[in-house]
Amino acid sequence: MRIAPVLWICTGLFLVRVIGQVEVLLLEPEWLPPMSAFYSGLLPYPILLPLQIALLMLMSVLAARESPKSCSLAPRSATGTRIVRAVAFVYFAIMAARLAWCVHTYGRDFYLHGGLPVAFHWVLALFLFVWARARRTGGVTSSAAAP
Repeated sequence: MRIAPVLWICTGLFLVRVIGQVEVLLLEPEWLPPMSAFYSGLLPYPILLPLQIALLMLMSVLAARESPKSCSLAPRSATGTRIVRAVAFVYFAIMAARLAWCVHTYGRDFYLHGGLPVAFHWVLALFLFVWARARRTGGVTSSAAAP
């Protein structure tokens, strides 16, 4: 099984979040939750948006490097891989705790108070975990993969 499709799906999901957030900011459509549901406020939005775009660019480069026709020359450090996987796991766990707090505090309206950012932070954590797995295995997760 190739890793690239999972990385591209994660990148696409994060892109949808960024586009949705911009749409809510500019157009305020009724069918999307309010800006406060998309945005935790930890960084001012004029700083957050360029960071999100840079992150999308980095995710795209990393996903492209894992595509079947790509020649990835990046070193596969076992220590670096373990660190990235550990960061992904801790990141996921922290977001799970954040979600539990949101559900406990806001009940059924948790998605309006941090639930959406948590979901997309999980997408980023999954991206990190899968990318680190590709670093460990050379981009292929099964020994029966085609050359």
